[in-house]
This record gives sequence, C-alpha cells and structure tokens, in this order.
Amino acid sequence: MLAANDPGSQESALSNVPDAERRAAETRLWLQVLNLHRIVYADLNTALSERFGLSVPKFDVLSHLHRYPEGLAMGELSRKLKVSNGNVSGLIARLGKDGYLHKEMTKDDRRSFRARLTDHGRRVFEEALDVHRQVVAAAMASSPTPQIDRLTEGLKALVKGNDADGRRDDGP
Repeated sequence: MLAANDPGSQESALSNVPDAERRAAETRLWLQVLNLHRIVYADLNTALSERFGLSVPKFDVLSHLHRYPEGLAMGELSRKLKVSNGNVSGLIARLGKDGYLHKEMTKDDRRSFRARLTDHGRRVFEEALDVHRQVVAAAMASSPTPQIDRLTEGLKALVKGNDADGRRDDGP
C-alpha cells in the first residue's frame, strides 16, 4: 500500500478526477490566490505609503536588510527579492536618499556594493513591520487559525512540488 505522501498515491487519487474538472479547480485556486494577493498588496501599499512613504517593494528591501545587519551585496539582495539588479539599484538609490540605508564598497570586490540599514532605517522598518502585521491580521481576521494553518500547509505543498531544488523558497 502506498503512503499518503507518496506521489504514486497522489497520482492515483488525482486520476479519479476528470481532467476538465481538475483544470477548473486548479484555475479557481490560482485566481483566488491572485485575488487575495491583489487585495492585501493594495492595503499594504496604502498603509505603508500613508504612514511611512514606503511602497511594498521598499518595505521588502528594508525587511531583507533588517535580517542581515551586516548588509547584503546588490546581487544577493536581488536574488533574495527575486527581481533584477536594475530594480534593486533603483530601490537602493531611493532608500539611500531617504536616509534608510547606506551603500558601501565590499572589501573583497571594489566593483561590488553592500547595502546596510541606518539606525533611522532600522527604526522606521520596525514601526512599518507593526503596520504590516496589522494589515495582514485584518485581511485574515475572518478565518479561524486552523483554517489558516490548513491553507498554509496546502500552499507549502504546492510550493514544494514546484520547487524541488529549493531555488524559489521564501521561508517558513
């Protein structure tokens, strides 16, 4: 007998669902994920912009730099954010101009730069993080914790199934 997490048993369970029905279910799920993302992203952007003058992409840069107090090289930051080097350069320039971070040459490679949060950037990020948490909490308020846990586990399984080598993992 195959285990519940065995791909073979999953395939046989899926084979009982007609292809058209399966495709429709997949599309419905995908559209709901996009819908939720659109709603929460817009709410986050509004709240962060009104309170701190930050967009979600700027908040994401600050978030990564907050996790790495020693700073990150531009290439590392761009890989972690999953955006182009050009996008990161523009964000870094604007955040630097606003006093949230500073850029310095790396010791190993004079052509490469690292970005680090300033004390001001760290304080603003920590305040913005509270607002971020409030917006996400409000978006999830209508769902009980067990449902959120089930949805999280289901989405993790989908991520794992589509990212066997772990290149696109965003964390917990």
